[in-house]
Amino acid sequence: MSDIFRILCQDITDAKRFGICDDKPHQRACIDTIDGRNWMTVIENDLRHDVTFTALDNCIEIRKDNGKMESRCEGIITYNYTIIFLEIKDRTGGANTWAKDADKQLKTFIALIELKVDLGNFLSRKAYISNRIQRGSKQNHPVRIKQFLEQTGYILRVNSSIVTE
Repeated sequence: MSDIFRILCQDITDAKRFGICDDKPHQRACIDTIDGRNWMTVIENDLRHDVTFTALDNCIEIRKDNGKMESRCEGIITYNYTIIFLEIKDRTGGANTWAKDADKQLKTFIALIELKVDLGNFLSRKAYISNRIQRGSKQNHPVRIKQFLEQTGYILRVNSSIVTE
C-alpha cells in the first residue's frame, strides 16, 4: 500500500478536455478522451497539463487490519503539484444523502492514505464529489465544504467537472 501510484492503475493525458469513466462493474475507472457520453466527471484542462489519473477502486488493494477490503474512492488526479481525490456517485435523490456518503468516504480514505504515503510534494490538495446523474446540483454545501477543509486540510468541491489550474 505504500505505493498507491501504481503504473498499472494509471492513465495519463494532456488533452484539453477529457473524462473519467467508471461505468463497467468490477473494472477500474479510467480516462477517456473520445466518448463523452460515458464521462462521469469532466476535466477541463485548457493549460494542457500532463494529468495522471490513478484508479484506486478495483485496482489498488487496501485492506483493513481484519483483512477485509478498505473502502476506496474512485481515484486520484495529479498534475504539477496538485492532488485531487475523486469520489464518483451515480445516484438520484437528495444531495444530502449521496454527498454525505461521499464526504465520509473521502475523509476516511484521505486520513488512511496520509498515514501510509508521503504526500508532502503536493502543495494544492483537493477532493471532489461528482455525480453524473445530478451534474447541476444547486446545493452549494457551504457547511460541508468548511468542515471538510477544517478536518482534512483539503478543499472540497461538489461538482461533476474539474478545471485544472
